[in-house]
Amino acid sequence: MEKMFIAGIAYAFAADLVWGLAFVIPKLLGSYSALEIALGRYFIYGITSLLLLVGSKRSGLSWAMWRKAVLFAFCGNVGYYILLVLAIQLTGATIATVVIGILPITISLYGNLLNREFALMQVGPSLIVILLGIISVNYSSMAGITEAAWNVYGLLSCVSALALWTWFGVANARFLKENPQLSSVDWSSVTGVAALCLLPFFVIVSGIFSPESVDFAKIIHWDSSREFWFGSIILGVIVSWMGTAFWNRASHLLPVSLAGQLIVGETVCGLGYVFWVEFRPPYFYECLGIIMIIGGVLVGIRTINRLKGVAADGAIQSQSS
Repeated sequence: MEKMFIAGIAYAFAADLVWGLAFVIPKLLGSYSALEIALGRYFIYGITSLLLLVGSKRSGLSWAMWRKAVLFAFCGNVGYYILLVLAIQLTGATIATVVIGILPITISLYGNLLNREFALMQVGPSLIVILLGIISVNYSSMAGITEAAWNVYGLLSCVSALALWTWFGVANARFLKENPQLSSVDWSSVTGVAALCLLPFFVIVSGIFSPESVDFAKIIHWDSSREFWFGSIILGVIVSWMGTAFWNRASHLLPVSLAGQLIVGETVCGLGYVFWVEFRPPYFYECLGIIMIIGGVLVGIRTINRLKGVAADGAIQSQSS
């Protein structure tokens, strides 16, 4: 049990390391819009997943599983990202980042509510420290928010994106625990194929809400778009496919309450990559926030590990009596 717990934490941190690249790759592709980058990312993710799934000759996937995969691909990938981009366009990146940044809190609370793993008072302290860390990391940028940024439709998009990924994070973890015969790697590929099937929907919605944001001629022309496709390969293969496989495994091994908290490592890793690319140290509030986030996660790991140990001891005692 202890080895599974440690392995789950390692897989979660591995996912955070690769997911953090999603913060820095768009910065290196500054001449392309967020929608163009998303299109390239999910196209590569889908094609890679399709090739791997065909190569593995995976069988035994029911139609119910495929329907679940399409729903998860929408909530955790394509639909989520459409709402996020729409939120950024309407409110600006700062508010969207702060709202989405509380995902570790919402997933932990929602997962714990459904699964009743631990009492709120037991996991609450670590969640509060993580929340304060998230606020601290974003403090400098939050100070520049104008009244015009509080767009009701933008806020609705932010909250909707947050709700989609919160539901996806918990539902995906429960699905994997209920289907142990399905490997984390295969489920990452299945979800990727489902995301590929949703790309036409992505293109249509993008064309309606922001027709000028996707220039197909620019991204198809190889001579002028090599960096775009190299970035898309990193985002599609490493960030999406590999990151999803790591996270699937972590979700299978860990309580949802802890797995949710560990998502915050994506923010820490992403900031580290940004500091490296920008050749600068973290600002005071960023440094303080990172310390608080790491501290909150360590408190959460220690608390849940202790509670799991108490539960295990109680089970042993009840069996021996």
